[in-house]
Amino acid sequence: MKQKTLQWIETFLFLVLNLSIFYAGADHPVPKGFIWLVLWIVLISLLQHIYLGWFLKEVRKKDFLCLHLFVYIGMGIISLFYLIHGRIYREYLLFVFFVLGIFVLYGFVFYMINRWLARKFL
Repeated sequence: MKQKTLQWIETFLFLVLNLSIFYAGADHPVPKGFIWLVLWIVLISLLQHIYLGWFLKEVRKKDFLCLHLFVYIGMGIISLFYLIHGRIYREYLLFVFFVLGIFVLYGFVFYMINRWLARKFL
């Protein structure tokens, strides 16, 4: 399988799964503002598609895991600094920590799946 094909398959699956999850969690009928969420998910999908072009070439390197994890940990730390200095109320802290945890988990799962796909198909 070619790298471009793999990129498009992953982009399509990411788009469909995220839209399904957000649609399932939305009010029915869907509010008018939902279109902005759809546009945001499409934009993120396209950015991920571009990122995959570079990522699939680098994922086979052993030292790449450390770099990838440090990027996600760094983003989490930056978010925590924002929380400390921003005006976030206590009620939202649990939500923010949950989102940060999902963010780091997604990065790790993204790495593992793409490493396996790169070994198997590229």
